[in-house]
Amino acid sequence: MKGVIIITDEIITDLLNISQQEIQESFSYHKNNILYFEVTLKRKECFCPFCGSSTLKIKEYRLRKINHSAFQFQKCVILYHARRFQCTECRKTFYEPCAFTEQGSNTSHLTILNVLHELKETSATFASVARHNSMSPTKVQEIFDTYVDIPRQPLCEVICIDEVYTETSTVSKYSCLILDFLSYRLIDVIHDRKKYTLLNYFESIPKDERKRVRYFIMDMYETYRMVVRMRFPQAKIAVDSFHVLKNYTTVLDQVRLRILRRFNKKDDKYYLLKKFNWLLMIDEPRENEAKYNRRLKRYINYPQLLDLVLSISEELRDAYNLKSDYLYLNRYCTQENIRETLDNHLEKMKNSGIPEIIKFRKTLNHWFEEIVVSFTYINGRRLSNGIMESRNGIAKKIKNNANGYYNFARYRNRCLYVMNKDSMPNLSKVKNTVRMKGQKRGKYKKQK
Repeated sequence: MKGVIIITDEIITDLLNISQQEIQESFSYHKNNILYFEVTLKRKECFCPFCGSSTLKIKEYRLRKINHSAFQFQKCVILYHARRFQCTECRKTFYEPCAFTEQGSNTSHLTILNVLHELKETSATFASVARHNSMSPTKVQEIFDTYVDIPRQPLCEVICIDEVYTETSTVSKYSCLILDFLSYRLIDVIHDRKKYTLLNYFESIPKDERKRVRYFIMDMYETYRMVVRMRFPQAKIAVDSFHVLKNYTTVLDQVRLRILRRFNKKDDKYYLLKKFNWLLMIDEPRENEAKYNRRLKRYINYPQLLDLVLSISEELRDAYNLKSDYLYLNRYCTQENIRETLDNHLEKMKNSGIPEIIKFRKTLNHWFEEIVVSFTYINGRRLSNGIMESRNGIAKKIKNNANGYYNFARYRNRCLYVMNKDSMPNLSKVKNTVRMKGQKRGKYKKQK
């Protein structure tokens, strides 16, 4: 043994989770880049777990190797000389209680807590946590599945619902997230967004709990609306304003592309529609210092460029003005005047004669009541799916950092564990494992 280190009281207390008075003999050393803590504990009075007798004798000492993440990037192992007792009454044998780990495990309590703490971080993966704690990714997954099983959170007054691309199964590429609008808590993750899946999921929730829900916020996905109407008939539906504006911008871009195809690629109008299309998509171009444009052979700023783009076609100008009109409507209308203002806007869309606008008008008309409800304010906040977009980003990051999840139950638990800061592991272990059953291993002949 080389590099022997005297274990101080601080190291014993902090790293081994025992006091100096409990130790009979201990020392530490490095070998093959591994830090070993060799420990024998003082004998404590204990009773036979089978018959309760206190008349015991030591049958033998067994060396137990316990993985211990005392330091990151430094593998540590506790070499624990465990006493094995034999009861003089019933003749059965058992090991003395261990402060480092539970019976039958080779991973210390501190290591398990470190693993669960690291997995709270969005950017952490099972592989990265395994590297920090000198274990395999499979073992980290086993620890997570053993101690983390987050139940569905209770339904609330205002619920946001949206899908996220997770590709956790071959059946559906999307998972459905349900969020509490008021507290920002993630309520649950559903394995797909199909109608029958959502109907069965909400049907399993008691009616009394479903009656609490007053509003559902969603994008313009017809399936969500049908499910809410069937399972939450008393709840009002609000369409997220961001998705309406996003669709309006897409329609404006379709008009631009149709006009663009009329011109030759060498034409200045083609250049303006191709190069400065982004000016149509933003709210309003800022006034900037004029810069020299080689193609146009003049000094010009962004507002002037926008005027040039709009002067190419009256249709494009009308479509842009309609989009700006809706943007103003969305920003400044109130619950009292939105219905009348939206009616007037739909009439303008009808009179525009622009095919793409008229087609989109049908969509807005189809979701008219839901758009009106979106102007409702709860606790000073307008109904919106904005916070859901943030949670979608976290869900995607968890999936992308891990290069995908094949086990949806594990992915669901990870999302709830990370996004709800007060979600805690169950240190008494979960009852039902989420580990997927693999295929039976075939016959294998070892090569000579």
